[in-house]
Amino acid sequence: MSLHLGDVLGGLINATLGNVVELLVGILALVKGEVEIVQTSLAGSIIANLLLVAGSCFFFGGLKNNEQVFNAHAAQSYGSLLAMAILSTLLPAAYNSLNAKDADLKSGTLTLSHVTAIFLLIIYIAYLFFQLRTHVNLFSAIPLQDRKAAALKPRKVDADEEKNIDSAQAAETAVATTAATPENTASAATSHDHINVIEESAIADNENNTTVDEEDEEEIELTLWASIVLLLITVGIIGVCAEFLVSSIDGLTTSWNLSRSFVGIIILAIVGNASEHYSAISVAVKNKMDLALGVAVGSSIQIALFVTPVLCIIGWIIDQPMSLYFSPFTTVVLFITVLLVNYIIGDGRTNWLEGLVLIISYTIIGVAYFLYPKDADTLSTSLH
Repeated sequence: MSLHLGDVLGGLINATLGNVVELLVGILALVKGEVEIVQTSLAGSIIANLLLVAGSCFFFGGLKNNEQVFNAHAAQSYGSLLAMAILSTLLPAAYNSLNAKDADLKSGTLTLSHVTAIFLLIIYIAYLFFQLRTHVNLFSAIPLQDRKAAALKPRKVDADEEKNIDSAQAAETAVATTAATPENTASAATSHDHINVIEESAIADNENNTTVDEEDEEEIELTLWASIVLLLITVGIIGVCAEFLVSSIDGLTTSWNLSRSFVGIIILAIVGNASEHYSAISVAVKNKMDLALGVAVGSSIQIALFVTPVLCIIGWIIDQPMSLYFSPFTTVVLFITVLLVNYIIGDGRTNWLEGLVLIISYTIIGVAYFLYPKDADTLSTSLH
């Protein structure tokens, strides 16, 4: 799809169709009154996309490419939208800490969530208009030449070559400090040419050894309409699977003695993000980090600014207490996740170490939710 429509629109469509799982699971769970599962699966998807999926992209892409670059302007836009999403969860949490009657807090939390959901949808529509119409250039992919240059792995210079470079530089400096006679000028030119030959040789060896220069234009195997039809068929199959997935949650928590928070935050999130995980890593390894970031981080933005508000409004319509009030523990995890990712993507460059940091962070969060007490599963279901 991205070969037909470009990295920006292709990444957006990829993230959209990948989030169909979360939307279908959320609707089915809401109809059954499983508000807690809806909230935990949404929060888990945001955390998994930002830490596990993006971290895997940075890690595996960085192992093959020395350093990868992407559009810093797009990354900053992503960061501001993620901050807006976290604001929408922090306010209901702070509101529920007020010293007031429970009935007033419950009613106020639902009203605040419904109003916030409407404004989040407005922000998301404005973001799409900003990305696809008014400021398309800010989201354009980094040119291939710049990506290859950043991906070049440092070449180790042997002792003899380093000695030749030092002697040539010393000769050039000595000649520059003397009178500009024809002999001195010729000597300086010879030294300078010698340095250039050595540097060009190092660059050529580096390019021959790196695996990045193997990136060629991919051939289009499917037409645009064939790709769309295939994606729609896949979505239909996912809808059937989502019904079985929601129906099996209670049996899973009982038979394996797991908390519903762990199932929603970790298991459902990993299963639901399998498609994004694979597609994002595959393009990251090919040094297309702009597209990978659009899938991983863009998917989190879409869940936070579109899927979550839509489910909140659907809950409002069908009289289910779906709100933007998450548990304090989950709210803290979301805040730290967004903060960490914003630090990493802010400079427009990444490497395998930063990817490992994100993966390890997700692992620690997974352990914390695995140890999450079952009797602590009291999220917004208390808003009944």
